[in-house]
Amino acid sequence: MANVFFDFITLGLLIRKTQWYKSLFLDENHTIYPDNTWYRTHNERNFDVVVLGSSGAKWAFDFSNLPIKAMNWAQQPQTLVEDFNLLRCYHSILCKGGNVIITIMPFTGLNKETGLMDAVKYLKIDTQGEPIQPYLYKKACRYANYPILFGKPAIKALIKFILRREETIDRFAKAMVPVNAMNAEQLDRDAKRWIDGWKRQFSIADFDAPLTPQNMKGREYRISVMRDLVDFCVERGYRPVYVIPPVTKHLAKYYTRTFEQNYIYSYLKEVNREVLILDYSKESDLQKDELYFNSFFLNAMGRKVFTKRVLDDLHLVEC
Repeated sequence: MANVFFDFITLGLLIRKTQWYKSLFLDENHTIYPDNTWYRTHNERNFDVVVLGSSGAKWAFDFSNLPIKAMNWAQQPQTLVEDFNLLRCYHSILCKGGNVIITIMPFTGLNKETGLMDAVKYLKIDTQGEPIQPYLYKKACRYANYPILFGKPAIKALIKFILRREETIDRFAKAMVPVNAMNAEQLDRDAKRWIDGWKRQFSIADFDAPLTPQNMKGREYRISVMRDLVDFCVERGYRPVYVIPPVTKHLAKYYTRTFEQNYIYSYLKEVNREVLILDYSKESDLQKDELYFNSFFLNAMGRKVFTKRVLDDLHLVEC
């Protein structure tokens, strides 16, 4: 029995060395979030902007080489609850009157089911309190400590590691280029893929139809979370800002007026808080294909263009 336990631990130690295992976690080098480890090597304080959001926000903003202190805390994916918990952990990095950009995507107002990996990815950052994703937290800790529990993916990663056939895992390589490698036909197909995926994810048959009872229930929860998030900002002297990023025309053509009203604007209205809204969804100059790396996300050049535009509209920098 002791030998079995020893083998179990040994396998776990080896799996932890794999690229696969390391890729499960966010910010192992402590460069994204201002946790205690970050503070030991950084003197910066009183930041002007932090960004909250999911995939669209992650690929919408790039503050590098701009005369402003800002952090983008968005991840792919990330729920509104996780946004709020990150803000609660790290808001003290903001200056008085600092801006909290809350990125509004088509389905920010619907609740997303979370799973084990959503909890696992935040385990390596220092929160000094409640976990960023409390759902399945204990199970996530167990799997992180004993990665053999992941089963087949862990075994495959271990075999590649032992055989020295590992490849560096860079899920976001395509996002780092300053061009769009897709042509118009490919962008149309990509946009359709996003639409079909959202319909499956949220059990939507018709985007122009009223919300389903299940999505209405999720909407009520998201309204409550957004109210709490906005109130948290206001009570501490920060300025919350809703930002609706652009997408290519290939994807925007699916966003009918009824769809936007059902899923975006009615949600913000029901939150019922006085928050500045910067809506770029109809800005044709920001919908050009060359600013994106697919039909949905801005590329390296597009992020620079969009970030400068938002900061200019917030009167934080002059472009």
